[in-house]
Amino acid sequence: MLNSSLYQGSPGGLSTPKRIGSYLTEAGLLTADQIQVILNDQRATGMRFGDIAVARGWLKEQTIEWIMAKVIEPERKAIQTVLSQKAKQQAKQQSSRATAQPPKPSETTANGARPFVRRDAPIAKPLPPINSSDSEVNWVG
Repeated sequence: MLNSSLYQGSPGGLSTPKRIGSYLTEAGLLTADQIQVILNDQRATGMRFGDIAVARGWLKEQTIEWIMAKVIEPERKAIQTVLSQKAKQQAKQQSSRATAQPPKPSETTANGARPFVRRDAPIAKPLPPINSSDSEVNWVG
C-alpha cells in the first residue's frame, strides 16, 4: 500500500519522509506533547525515538517493532521504488535529449538565429582519485 502522505511537502508529495512520531500520533498512541518530550530527550541523549517512548513507559517495544515492520518500512520501500523509477525515467529522458542532433546551419529561427542547443562539454582534465591520502599534494589549476 503506497501512502503518498509518507513524504510530504512537495506538490507530488515526495520530498520529506514522514516521521515515526507522525504515525504514532495519527494512530492515537502518542500526543503532540509526548512527541515534543521525546524529541527533546533525543537531542539530549542521542537515543532512538522508539527507545525513549518505551523507556518513558508510553509504548511497548512490541508496538514500536510492529509499526516499523508492518507500516513504516513497507511504505518507505514503496516510496523508494517509486523514486528510483522516476529517476530512471528522468535519466532516460536526459540521455535521449543528449543524443539529439544539433541543428544544421540551415535550420534557423524566425529572426535568423540558430536555436540554442545544450551540449555536454567533455572534461578537459582527469579528476583526481577520490581516495587519495592526505600526504599527497595535488595541485589544481
